[in-house]
Amino acid sequence: MSNSSRPFSDLRHDLLGSIDENPETEPTFNSNLNVHGMYETMRFVLRLSTRNHELMEMVPIDGIVLADLPSDAVQAFSTYLHETVHWWQHVGSTSGLVFSLSYLAQCHSSLEELRAILATIGRKKSLKTYTDDVLRREGPSAQEKLASANIAVNNALDVEYYKYYAYSPHANIGWMFEEPHFESVGHGYFIVYSHLLGMLSDVIDPNNAVVPNADWSMEMLRLRRERIEGYYWRSPVRLPAVGLRAIYEGQARFIQLNFLDEAHDQHLSCAEWKDAGYLSGIYVEAFESFLTLSESQWPETLEDPLIALFLLICDLAINPTRGFPLAIEVFEDFIRDVDVGVRFTLLCRAAAQLPHLKSKITEYSKEEYISVSEELTALVGYDHPITALSRISQWLEHAPDLPKLMKEYETFNYDSENLPNRVFLSHFVAFCQDRLEHPEFFCWAGTYMSGQRSLSNWQGLWLRHLSLFSDRGDKHGVFPRKQPGRSEYAVMTMFNQFFAWLPVYDLTRQWVLKDGPFVYDFEWMSEKPDEARSKVRADDVFEQVYGVAPDEFEILAR
Repeated sequence: MSNSSRPFSDLRHDLLGSIDENPETEPTFNSNLNVHGMYETMRFVLRLSTRNHELMEMVPIDGIVLADLPSDAVQAFSTYLHETVHWWQHVGSTSGLVFSLSYLAQCHSSLEELRAILATIGRKKSLKTYTDDVLRREGPSAQEKLASANIAVNNALDVEYYKYYAYSPHANIGWMFEEPHFESVGHGYFIVYSHLLGMLSDVIDPNNAVVPNADWSMEMLRLRRERIEGYYWRSPVRLPAVGLRAIYEGQARFIQLNFLDEAHDQHLSCAEWKDAGYLSGIYVEAFESFLTLSESQWPETLEDPLIALFLLICDLAINPTRGFPLAIEVFEDFIRDVDVGVRFTLLCRAAAQLPHLKSKITEYSKEEYISVSEELTALVGYDHPITALSRISQWLEHAPDLPKLMKEYETFNYDSENLPNRVFLSHFVAFCQDRLEHPEFFCWAGTYMSGQRSLSNWQGLWLRHLSLFSDRGDKHGVFPRKQPGRSEYAVMTMFNQFFAWLPVYDLTRQWVLKDGPFVYDFEWMSEKPDEARSKVRADDVFEQVYGVAPDEFEILAR
């Protein structure tokens, strides 16, 4: 892309902002009329405001040549890039795959127990309230008859605790620590990773030829018995500098601004970007922690190699390797190895001990990515990212069912069994294959997409990894993205089957954890919202899975 002269006096916050400027504790859905862009983590949809959708129609999807576009369209595209980075984070990083599939695991990990509960205990909502009430009345003698219910409740709660803690540890550890069901930070990570590995094994590797075996129960008991910090009830918690949310948002914002800054002839200083409102709040929480921990000062411009180093550290932090895809070697180090905030904190401190790295990244090359990663990970004791990516690439040779799954990815003719898991895993593997070849593009995408660095196939990489699902500016609902080389019928079939599962996940979570009647909030999926019709569809799919309808449940009083 060639630069064109675009003044920055017309920067518009209403085109560049994101929904996460004022988020709830966990990402929540809001009307796309009131926001400028978002990736919704529990609905897997990329959304843009109506105005940004209109502006994006000016951008040629296959060429992405922005030189002759008006400034508003370039800014709208930068927001689209920001939200696409969130999609990459959730489908292409190991931390994002764990975070995304943990929601699905609240259903899949307890399907047998939930069906057994219906055959024995009956139709009680919420299951958590039921088990708490029985234990209060009958004491420990009730444990045997509540065995299946306790597994389902604890699995669901462990996922909830993990997500809140990983997402924003400082905001959430206080109330979590007071929860009687909260075991420990380490316990939560062991549980969600074991759920993930179980789901992946079911899809591609039932005998664990490549997917690590998650039979960690003896080690978990040992850590608890030996009172290893982080792994027993009421253990002290050492909080990282920031959590997953701040790192994801910082990475996405600096990639966005790198693109926007380099797409213009006239560059702004970092101070001017801050004055304009684009480097504040959650968007700089991780970067300011990076500056403190690495003993650095705010750079003058976005072109400073220090920002490239920050983006590389974000990339390393969000891609843990132990537990998945590599086996755990030292169980005491599991939190240190997989918690995104801890990884970020330690890698930033490593940068302070390796000050020459602050000015080393000038070409944004694969060689720089590999060499700087080597120095940082070696000092901290983490695996080099290429090690894990190479291991995943080798799965095709050893995981018995992965070649079939990747054929489904190529055609979008997915088997219906475990379809959401199949879709996510296949896209994760494809993303990792491309990251192995071009880690520099995904680390510094804004620089490459602005045309400031040469990479012959960057447009192919970009188009191959756009989000699967999005909204539209002219219609209500969610729509599948067109997939070149795949039939429209296959794309629509995958889309319909994927979203048919979402009410099951939502209603299952409500059944297990939420008091009161079932809440039906599924009209957002449909082009023509119809509350009664969406309820009928949700009930039908729920009944196919469990053999009972939500209306048949007894709603327990708290």
